[in-house]
Amino acid sequence: MLQDLAALTPPLLVCAAFLVGLVMFLRRQLGPSRAPGDSEAETEIPDDTGNASEEDAVRARSRDGGNG
Repeated sequence: MLQDLAALTPPLLVCAAFLVGLVMFLRRQLGPSRAPGDSEAETEIPDDTGNASEEDAVRARSRDGGNG
C-alpha cells in the first residue's frame, strides 16, 4: 500500500501545484481591477455627442470619391 502511495506522490504534487496556480491566475484575471487609472477608461460617451468628429466625415467622403 505504501509503495502505491509513493508512486502516486509526484503526480499528485504536480496536480496540486497546477490547481493552485490555476486558481491564483483565475482570481487575478476575473477579480475586480484595482488600478487607480482604470476608472477613466470606463467613462461613457454622452448620448447627445457622437464618437466621430467632423474631420472623420470629410476624410471618409474624400476616400469614397465624394459619393455619400
